[in-house]
Amino acid sequence: MKDNTGIRNEKGSVIVLSMVLLVLLTILGISATRTSSIEVQIASNGRQATQNQYHAEAGDHFALETSDTWMTNAFLSAAETAAFVDSSVIPSLAVDTDSDGTNDVNIEIRCIEITGTPISPPLTLSANDLPLQKHISPPPVGSGYSLKNYEVRRYGITATSTSGNSQVQIGAYKVFNKY
Repeated sequence: MKDNTGIRNEKGSVIVLSMVLLVLLTILGISATRTSSIEVQIASNGRQATQNQYHAEAGDHFALETSDTWMTNAFLSAAETAAFVDSSVIPSLAVDTDSDGTNDVNIEIRCIEITGTPISPPLTLSANDLPLQKHISPPPVGSGYSLKNYEVRRYGITATSTSGNSQVQIGAYKVFNKY
């Protein structure tokens, strides 16, 4: 007969080994769940940052496409330290770029001028931080406009996502006949 004492001494070792393996698999599962949760948050933050950037860019395009609403005779003939703040045309200068019923971007428009004089309120520091250039000057070389007969007036358009996390500034100019 064989001696079964060696086997009897190992009674319960399978349970201990199973418990250790179960604890290790549980820790591994919790770690994988936590990692995937963090990855989902990172992806969501990336998507939101991209969406904010797109809203700011869309705001600048909106301002250019609707330039006839803000480039009024009053604004064009105003002092170089003027800004477009007519809330009856663009309410609160906030725009819903994706037509979902909520405003996505705030637009601020001001003259680019040589002194850098801030316009406040209502403009933000960012909208006032534009390159210093003459407001009225000859048209750019190669634009097709005669330096003798035409002049341009420069404007800065600042579009900021409503979250404030993304901002795009562009410059625009309008060509005028010299008087």
